[in-house]
Amino acid sequence: MGAVAYSVLIPLVELWRFALTSTDAPALGAVLATAAYLPLHVRHVYHAAQGTRPRGAGWTVAAMAAVIVGAVPYLGALWLGQFHALAVSVLIVVRRPWSFALFGTIVAAQAPLAIVLGRPDMAPFFTIAGALKGLPVFLLIWLVGAVRRLHAARGALADRAVARERLRIDEELRHTVGTALESIAARGRRAGALAPHDRRASENELRALAGDSRRTLAETRRLIRGYQNTSLDAALDTAVTLLSAAGIECRVVLPDGDVPDTLDEALHSALRTDVARLLHDDAVRRCAIVVTRHDGRLRLEVTAEPGDAP
Repeated sequence: MGAVAYSVLIPLVELWRFALTSTDAPALGAVLATAAYLPLHVRHVYHAAQGTRPRGAGWTVAAMAAVIVGAVPYLGALWLGQFHALAVSVLIVVRRPWSFALFGTIVAAQAPLAIVLGRPDMAPFFTIAGALKGLPVFLLIWLVGAVRRLHAARGALADRAVARERLRIDEELRHTVGTALESIAARGRRAGALAPHDRRASENELRALAGDSRRTLAETRRLIRGYQNTSLDAALDTAVTLLSAAGIECRVVLPDGDVPDTLDEALHSALRTDVARLLHDDAVRRCAIVVTRHDGRLRLEVTAEPGDAP
């Protein structure tokens, strides 16, 4: 909203200055021209701040250029103050590096236009003011859009981590519980087929089926207990991925020797809390995740490292 408000305020200030100082052209013409191009400019700014590209942006920026440039012969040199809006929309819409070239052309063209229109004294002012009014609003819009894209990337990384974990669990279940259930089903079918002809063989199949069922149940319980405890490697990998996506360089320090494969829920929750704290701190650029072991138990410490302030 701040970017949109800024993009509206500056053209209105320029329109007010035109109405106060222009003696050669009627203010009504400037009002009509501003009303024609300003909605298109605001549309470009709004979409850029959302991190998206508006549909038909090439045509709308061309329409802006037609209105702003076409009004120059009728409104005179003071209308050059509105060229900054066209320069900003060009930076937003046109692909790089052409956008920078066009921006420089629009800013540089104001000086010769001011001379041709009879205001050589205003040529330096229009050139410098065009750049100073255009670049801040573009940087504001770019930063807002970059933040939105960063949040979207964080969400995508989190979803990808969840999807990878689900695929791993699915693969593990298919090769363990799934295979065991198929074996139990096959033994059940064989026992049913043998029952009318060979009762003893059918009983043996049923006893084997009961044994397979007990082993499958024990394996399922073991898997469930394992899922309740998060893998240490998976937890650290997820934390590093999220921090790296936010532009935070992360260093992981592990203790010497073997460490447990699982991370209990309390430590996992503390790790998530510390990572969220760092993600919300805009000053953090580097951090360390230190894993230590005391009396056979793991400890995690997540700290911002010195020298990371911008």
